[in-house]
Amino acid sequence: MSRVASFGPFVGELEVTCCPTCKASTPAVCVFVCDEGIGYHRCNGCGLLFASPRFSEISMLRIYETGEFADLSPYRNWSPEMWRRRADRTYRTTAQKVELISRFLPPAVNLLDVGCATGLFVLEANERGFRCEGIEPSSMLLTIARDVLKVPVSTTQIEDFRSERTFNGIILWDVLEHAYDPMRVLRACANLLVPGGMIFLQVPHADGMSFRLKSLLSMVGLKKPGYKHFGVPWHVYAFNRKSLGAMLQHCGLETVHLESWSHFLKDGRESFPEDVIIRAARRFCLSDYIVCVARKRQEYAGS
Repeated sequence: MSRVASFGPFVGELEVTCCPTCKASTPAVCVFVCDEGIGYHRCNGCGLLFASPRFSEISMLRIYETGEFADLSPYRNWSPEMWRRRADRTYRTTAQKVELISRFLPPAVNLLDVGCATGLFVLEANERGFRCEGIEPSSMLLTIARDVLKVPVSTTQIEDFRSERTFNGIILWDVLEHAYDPMRVLRACANLLVPGGMIFLQVPHADGMSFRLKSLLSMVGLKKPGYKHFGVPWHVYAFNRKSLGAMLQHCGLETVHLESWSHFLKDGRESFPEDVIIRAARRFCLSDYIVCVARKRQEYAGS
């Protein structure tokens, strides 16, 4: 029987789960249990870190319709010109995403931003010559995308998305850690890609230096409240290079590039010492998020 739990303003039904890649036949080790009874487990097969029990699918979707999930106050009196001129972290990260994609795909190709939130990437990608649209299941965020940014966005889950277009690139930025079933999301994306098409994604990095330190402090009782850095209830997975690669492989995708972006890079802090950290974090994936580029395998027949 499921039980109801609350995390601040979020209330929902909890259910026990397992590693979505390796399934229940592969054992997992519980590394921490928080006060709310949520366990954090590491799969013995692929190394994925996952929360169990966690919110049910219906309860998870309700999270993204609350004001506590996203602060939309910056969009009052917002304009693209003001956003670019201010050049805050949201603009710098969005511009870096476009530059990453430009390293692998030429301009004017079709892009789909899955879980596009308020549509900032869709806006900037179209400004720089791509043909980009988004999908966003949260009606709260969709309203901003359509009414304020005025970008092409559909409200749906990726599994239900239908288009007459095929896509050369799909963006899954800060999405898979929120997904009830990330394998289902990745397979749906692979089905929409042209052969050899690319997926660009970012996910939490369980082997990032700060993540590992915070996890250790939680486990020895020196960090209270414990394990909040994982991000439950909205985050239910954290990856490392092995677990991410295994999940992509199961979904017809192969990893072609990995890096990670330091907060110094995202904030535009590029003095000499900070530049050294930026370069090291990027090359050796030291930060708490992994940036990954994956290609659809030519032989993938879809699912």
